[in-house]
Amino acid sequence: MTSFAFILGCIPLWTASGAGSVARQIMGTAVIGGMLAASTVDILLVPAIFYLVEKISGAARAHGPAPEMLLSPGQGD
Repeated sequence: MTSFAFILGCIPLWTASGAGSVARQIMGTAVIGGMLAASTVDILLVPAIFYLVEKISGAARAHGPAPEMLLSPGQGD
């Protein structure tokens, strides 16, 4: 929500008119585009990577404990 509030706050920068407005519009476009890209990555890509990592680690756990975990105390010495 903070990202979207920041983007909405930069809209006047993006729609600037008057002296020096071209520089402000270019800066507004870059700032808004960067925040939209970062928000998209944060909303879509991070959960997808988390899901894949959890799926891979879950598959590793499904094969059972490691062989050294099967030893009773005192057998591994």
